[in-house]
Amino acid sequence: MKEGTDAASHPKLYEIRLLICVAQADGYLDDEEMERIFRQVNLDIFTVRERQVFHDDLENPKNPEDLAREVSPYLSEPEKMMLVRKMFKLATLDKEIAQEEVTMVYLIGRALGLIDSKIKEIETWVMEGINWLARWETIVRTVQPLKNKKVSS
Repeated sequence: MKEGTDAASHPKLYEIRLLICVAQADGYLDDEEMERIFRQVNLDIFTVRERQVFHDDLENPKNPEDLAREVSPYLSEPEKMMLVRKMFKLATLDKEIAQEEVTMVYLIGRALGLIDSKIKEIETWVMEGINWLARWETIVRTVQPLKNKKVSS
């Protein structure tokens, strides 16, 4: 029996493959990116053969446009946007985003059939979230402890 590793039978497989492409875009796949990718892998049930595909992609990068065009017909518009969101979030794990990663996400988003303005909207939303989280870290870091001050009534 042939296991389904094509886009039609398992589009989630292609989503992971595209995340790998984004993680490799800046020329370096760090431990945190690898962990995030494999966390995504563990959210779905993949066969041994499908997991081998991921490892092959890590060793031998594939053409992201080809992968995106292959899976595009099997994803709804919201699923495509969610995938772009996941790609931007992966690229911002270290709180910064390399230009190569941005370029890769746009390349994949276009190959999925999304327009630039929608990709930009998703990018902006993700970056706003990163900035929002950073603001909280600033707030927490600047807390001055109270020094046994007596509260007057």
